[in-house]
Amino acid sequence: MSDPGKSLKISEEDMNKMLAKAEKEAEKKDHKRQWIERMLKSAKSYYKLCPYYDKKSNQCFLQVSNKCTRDGKYDNCPVFIHFLEEKYNEYVFENQTFSTESNIPRGAP
Repeated sequence: MSDPGKSLKISEEDMNKMLAKAEKEAEKKDHKRQWIERMLKSAKSYYKLCPYYDKKSNQCFLQVSNKCTRDGKYDNCPVFIHFLEEKYNEYVFENQTFSTESNIPRGAP
């Protein structure tokens, strides 16, 4: 008979695999967050207001039909951060496709 108080036994190898997978996912998210923070820091050094903010019409170029609710301030702006997240994902995807194409030798048909 099985005791209901006993827990399910997981082999150490399976546990290591699960931990490695979780660490990879966490590391990937960390790289994304670090990249976004670097882009925000870079934008701060070059722009006083959001680079996608139009002063005349008070509109955000990232949300074409909507007015900017933050008056051009992009610190912790959800629209600007979402835009940077999309750009990061786009660059990572492009990098993966280029890395697979680079394995093809030059001059190959």
